[in-house]
Amino acid sequence: MTYLQFHLVFIVPPLLLLLWLTARRSGPLAGEYCRDDRWTRLWLGVLLAVAFVYTTPWDNYLVYVGGWEYPPERVLGTVGYVPYEEYAFFLLQTLLSSLLLLWLMRRSGTPAQVSPRPGLTRWGMATLWLGGAMLGAAALVSGYAPATYFGLITAWALPVLAGQWAFGGDLILGRARLFWTAVTLPTLYLWAADAFALHNGIWSVSDALTLGPKVGPLPLEEMLFFLVTNLLVVTGLMLFLHPQALRRLEGARPFLKPWLGLLAGYLLLKIPVPLWPAGFPLLATLSTGALFGAALLYAAERVGWGRAAGLAALCFGAGWAVEYLGSTTGFPFGRYSYAGAPGLTLLGVPLLVPLGWFALTLAATVLSRGRPWLAGLLLAAWDVGLEPLMTSQGFWTWSDPAPLWAGAPLQNFVGWWAVGSLLSLAVTRIAPELRRPAGSGPDLSLAYLTELFFLPGGLLLLGQPGAAAVTLLAMLAALALARRLTPDARLGGA
Repeated sequence: MTYLQFHLVFIVPPLLLLLWLTARRSGPLAGEYCRDDRWTRLWLGVLLAVAFVYTTPWDNYLVYVGGWEYPPERVLGTVGYVPYEEYAFFLLQTLLSSLLLLWLMRRSGTPAQVSPRPGLTRWGMATLWLGGAMLGAAALVSGYAPATYFGLITAWALPVLAGQWAFGGDLILGRARLFWTAVTLPTLYLWAADAFALHNGIWSVSDALTLGPKVGPLPLEEMLFFLVTNLLVVTGLMLFLHPQALRRLEGARPFLKPWLGLLAGYLLLKIPVPLWPAGFPLLATLSTGALFGAALLYAAERVGWGRAAGLAALCFGAGWAVEYLGSTTGFPFGRYSYAGAPGLTLLGVPLLVPLGWFALTLAATVLSRGRPWLAGLLLAAWDVGLEPLMTSQGFWTWSDPAPLWAGAPLQNFVGWWAVGSLLSLAVTRIAPELRRPAGSGPDLSLAYLTELFFLPGGLLLLGQPGAAAVTLLAMLAALALARRLTPDARLGGA
């Protein structure tokens, strides 16, 4: 049997049945859950597009590393590394699971509801999904080949599930029975279809890249794949058909700002690092550039483009100058060198360093509510994590005779505090508005909060749990002090 014949036997018939049931329905597509058919069709289309776009690079990478293999005689051809039929499967599975969910919604005749425990169902579940994603990323970074498929699935899918549940876990579990039924039925069916395909050689899964446990011919990872993909589809559609979702989207209007888009880009550029460790220098430079852009747009929003550009030029120039001075003379940070640093450099200084001085200084200034000494302390705590991370990646090397942490002497952290305090003082003199909250909506202190997660997490993935723990404690201590001194401020400004 070919892959196309597999579709014609296993996927197309149930899909046609669901389409027929949809066509002969009476009433809205989603029943009482959502009575607006235009809204339902819109989100179904969005879901199909997102599934295709998000899955394509992941699937190509998995085939590239040998996780899946397709005998040439079983497929019509390939685009990239993936057969035509596999691309079709992205859409067919999404449509199959979505139409089944809509049918179940119509059958139930019950409107959308909200779980009575929103905090637990939203943030508790989001934390669990993120924990699973970190476990998957750790599996990838470990280099343990049998964990590759598991790591690729969890690092790819679970962050999205975390975001979905943080947005509306209580909306999903308001109809828990509907949710789990809609997830379970297509998952069981696709497990059976996948087992048939594996048994008959339509495709194969690498034993070298899987952990070993199987149910018949079905590896644990294949079972996990169909479970999480159906979770993604059902969760996504249930969320955005829920009447409360639109209200929450309206409530998120203050978050729809250009600088937040760049901050999101900064975070997204960190995600591929476990999949492409050799690309760390490029990804680090790009992500820091995105953070620089976010800081610039945030400053422009608060104080106008003229002063924002001046702040960026001042911090970038001063940051470059102090790093050039430090790497050539040992003052004010101690004896270190950028020789052999990967990535783009500016007269011997990695480009991401002066870019970071502006972005980090502005974020620390906002979080400290314009207290220069506190901003300097926040920056020094930040550097507690940067030192073990960046030295392990070869961006700089220490040769100081009195190392305290990751090769850096005490002088380095005093220097960070002093330089950060002076830059923050200059920022608040030029733009005193940054001392005050931005009003409703988020502010640039979000950058510190995200690094509070990603910086220790990155160290953990690099096999430095001690450095991760120390970094987390240092950043939490600085954050706690900032919170104590600014009790009226909301974390992230939101």
